[in-house]
Amino acid sequence: MADRSDLSFTGLTDEQAQELHSVYMSGLWLFAIACLIAHIATYMVLPWFNW
Repeated sequence: MADRSDLSFTGLTDEQAQELHSVYMSGLWLFAIACLIAHIATYMVLPWFNW
């Protein structure tokens, strides 16, 4: 059996965890930017939500 002392409780190595984190953060930034654009577009169409 290979030595698994370098694994964390998730079963990922440090390099794998860093890669997963970078992919997750990229997705989070894209989501945040999309939300910001949606909020700006909503304000442009319905300023202060005046119906």
